[in-house]
Amino acid sequence: KFNIVRYFVYYLRVRLKVVPWDYDFSKEEFDGLFISNGPGDPEKCDKTVKCLQQVMEERPRLPIFGICLGHQLLSLAAGCKTYKMKFGNRGVNQPCIDLRTGRCYITSQNHGFAVDDSNLPEGWHSLFVNANDGSNEGIAHKEKPWLSVQFHPEACCGPVDTAFLFDEFLRILRDAQGRSLTTISYKHPQAITKVLVLGSGGLTIGQAGEFDYSGSQAIKALREQHVQSVLINPNIATVQTSKGLADQIFFVPVTPEFVTKVIEKVRPDGLFAAFGGQTALNCAVQLHRNGTLKKYGVKVLGTQIDAIVATEDRDVFKA
Repeated sequence: KFNIVRYFVYYLRVRLKVVPWDYDFSKEEFDGLFISNGPGDPEKCDKTVKCLQQVMEERPRLPIFGICLGHQLLSLAAGCKTYKMKFGNRGVNQPCIDLRTGRCYITSQNHGFAVDDSNLPEGWHSLFVNANDGSNEGIAHKEKPWLSVQFHPEACCGPVDTAFLFDEFLRILRDAQGRSLTTISYKHPQAITKVLVLGSGGLTIGQAGEFDYSGSQAIKALREQHVQSVLINPNIATVQTSKGLADQIFFVPVTPEFVTKVIEKVRPDGLFAAFGGQTALNCAVQLHRNGTLKKYGVKVLGTQIDAIVATEDRDVFKA
């Protein structure tokens, strides 16, 4: 909180008045309102929320900026809901995506509650999102000069990646009429925990050994990333099928029929098709075309189906 005061007084050079959390500021005269961090359950600060709602209703062009608990209080005043997180986000290395630009910033955080942005009131948009867990990290009104963030842009001793938000608030103070918010859509990446590897199948001396090698390296890479590997390979005489390499092995043919049965049983998140030669590539293309991959939510990793099809079609490949 002292660093917030320093930012306003010594950096932005504004006149600042600090009041208690339950202070009635609805009748005060000021150019902008800042709501600081907590700690605490935001729903227990009903006096502050009601006072905020009154100010927002009576002075819709008054700039408002909230941080941490202040973000949650402004959200409640706007009509949003908050919830208690299972673990919370704490530390000085939390990545947050700015939904105006798509840029990621490293932020400092220490909170156990969050804003539910699944159904924001009309006119409000998510401003930041946590790149780790997809939780909301900020909201802003599309036209009115109101914004807030869950993290700490004033963090001392850093990171200071988002200190520019104080400058942004000062610009809003100087021109509250000219604000217009535009954000981009963002979908939190699906966590990959289990991957199906289509193996090399039957080998002959001096032929296709590179597929056995590359597939083995893929399985090792998955293990290094703590991702479970599921291998389909009917050939027991390969490096891929060595004991202790893959987490799970199915000695069945690499055909759409058998691969579909394996997918139904193990429900992988992703699939590698590029480490099993022509047989694996053809199988993956057929699974894509008959809708099996889409039906079970299996994402093709690495070389994509369109690229496989294009390289198989000589006319398309030459073009």
